[in-house]
Amino acid sequence: MRLALAVLVIALVGGCGERVVELDPGRDGVIDAAPDAVHADAVTCTPGPTQCSNCIDDDGDGDIDGFDIECTGSYDDDEGSFDTGVPGDNMDVTKVDCFFDGDSGSGQDGCDLHVCCILDECPAGLPGPMYDPTMCDVTQGCIDFCEPLAPPGCDCFGCCTICQDGVCDDIYTSPALAPDCDADTLGDPALCPRCHKVDTCGSPCGGDTCVLCPGQAPQDLPPTCSGATCPDGGTPCASTDQCAAGRFCAAGCCIDRID
Repeated sequence: MRLALAVLVIALVGGCGERVVELDPGRDGVIDAAPDAVHADAVTCTPGPTQCSNCIDDDGDGDIDGFDIECTGSYDDDEGSFDTGVPGDNMDVTKVDCFFDGDSGSGQDGCDLHVCCILDECPAGLPGPMYDPTMCDVTQGCIDFCEPLAPPGCDCFGCCTICQDGVCDDIYTSPALAPDCDADTLGDPALCPRCHKVDTCGSPCGGDTCVLCPGQAPQDLPPTCSGATCPDGGTPCASTDQCAAGRFCAAGCCIDRID
């Protein structure tokens, strides 16, 4: 949830004790917070080791950590792009696994799809195996492992509903296939490929779901929503400090995290 505040005060809790810093609003004059968040001056944020967990707006776009559309999880060390900054992560162009587990390959997560199973248009000349539309089923093992890691509005393979200036699109955010897709090029389908989400592995957002999509504010939801909610009755949050151990605050909802 975005709070229209002149200044947001966050208490940063580190190894040296507690200190308070003031963060100026972003480019739109608001600071990201979460559904039903506590008062801004009571929100604590314990810095983690990565750009998407360090309580800092590293790319200067006004959005911090899990409220930045380019942050995919606590392990993500690049707040300024859809690349996670993790060596070897999401590097396969053709075969896709769990997008949010911090590595490439299906051995750990049981997720293994041809990228054309989720793309609206299958690119010509992809390396590796041919696309077989009959091989797009997702295993229960993949769902059990990856769905808890997916931020609200994303499926398990990196197809996310991302909103900007009131326009929402399902966008495939993999840097392997779309290295030039970022927050500045979301409106260009040639740079940010459109996709269709695997509805059995992930969560919807927007509309009557009353779940905020990445980039949305509460006023973007229909008037029938009494406020923003989290998928499957999840826990709302303003920072990871408000989530249980082993969880991360992404777009105002607590999700599982990879450390």
